[in-house]
Amino acid sequence: MNSQTLSSFFLLFNIKLLILLQVLPIGSSNPEEFYKTCGNKFSCGSITNIGYPFRGIYDPLYCGSPGLVLNCRQNEITTIQIINTTYRVLGIYETTQTMRIVREDVMRATCPQDMVNTTLDYSLFDYSGTNTNLTFLYGCPTLTIPGLSLVCNNGYNGVYVLSGTQGPGKCNASVVVPVLVSAGNGAGGSVNSTTLDQVLQQGFEIRWKMDGKDCTDCIESKGRCGFNFATNRTACFCPNQPYISATCSGANGTRSSSGAIFFLF
Repeated sequence: MNSQTLSSFFLLFNIKLLILLQVLPIGSSNPEEFYKTCGNKFSCGSITNIGYPFRGIYDPLYCGSPGLVLNCRQNEITTIQIINTTYRVLGIYETTQTMRIVREDVMRATCPQDMVNTTLDYSLFDYSGTNTNLTFLYGCPTLTIPGLSLVCNNGYNGVYVLSGTQGPGKCNASVVVPVLVSAGNGAGGSVNSTTLDQVLQQGFEIRWKMDGKDCTDCIESKGRCGFNFATNRTACFCPNQPYISATCSGANGTRSSSGAIFFLF
């Protein structure tokens, strides 16, 4: 076997290996284990009994969407990471596919400490219609700004907060934070200094976009829902063969001689 043939063989082998790793859910090589290991529900403080498409941070990767990973701190505080920003989860409402979250930095101080706008992964989330925006302006020169003046412990002087979405203008920086309209600062309304902390800490609502029908069909067929990283879709884990399918009562997968499941959907 010459060197060119040998190189082609290893290239083909590596491609087949990568395909196999993509087809199988990450974190296990035994399809029989998927059903057993994805039966947990997430509970932490007031957030209880939350299942797919969410998973706990210590659950197997294939038990939930990679963008819906929940962490529990001190047995009472639930957090989620979205675009490298930590949010505290105040409520998850599975029937409407909405959740209420708040930036972790405004739970520690009135002024946002992380100088980034609130940004979602729009492939997975969208804002609900119950929110409006506040803009924090930092390092503003001495001038009249029609907003609430604040003193913040983050190295900036001349800090103001305004209703709506604003750019920095003549200030050094701006940070946009969504809040609930019902929190008392309706769109276009003024910000009250005595209630600003409360308005911020009530958070805002977002909606996750994953279609819940695949998981509903799976559960109705006595399966457990999981995530297929090859298709970026919901998979159904079954207690018996075939262990991975669209539903457990009407299997759409076939078993290869190697024992791996190759999806037909």
